[in-house]
Amino acid sequence: MPTENDLVFRKQLVRGDVHDPAAAMMGGVSGNAGLFGDANDLAVIMQMLLNKGTYGGITYLKATTVDLFTKTQFVQNNNRRGLLFDKPEADPSKPSPCAKECSPLTFGHQGFTGTCVWVDPQYQLIYIFLSNRVNPDAANDKLVKMNVRTTIQSAIYKAMFSGTAY
Repeated sequence: MPTENDLVFRKQLVRGDVHDPAAAMMGGVSGNAGLFGDANDLAVIMQMLLNKGTYGGITYLKATTVDLFTKTQFVQNNNRRGLLFDKPEADPSKPSPCAKECSPLTFGHQGFTGTCVWVDPQYQLIYIFLSNRVNPDAANDKLVKMNVRTTIQSAIYKAMFSGTAY
């Protein structure tokens, strides 16, 4: 089933290929394209990272490797990102890719198609949002304009902090 009518880059319906144009130019595999899987698979991977590299009694990564991948790098250059993941914006005057309630330990990724995953080790929280922002085409910017992902993430924290279900 087609998932995007790519009007700009490929000028065709995209079926079963990576959406991100940069990743597509690299043959479909690149470090900037990340969320390929279903919610269960992403939850397992994120739980393994939350567990510092271990899942189901098996160690896949050293804890020091997980720490390296998920901590902010090059802080002296006002960089908020980790080696593999994005991080909350530390400067409150700048927009952040995640909810303001997230702890500084939070790490995650927002994908080209609108999907996102965030892990907050301080609260033992994994947030996964799967979507297809590029349907019908990549000009669809409602997800960003309406701030849907961050609003949902914020509601999760508010419910957690208040003890009230939404």
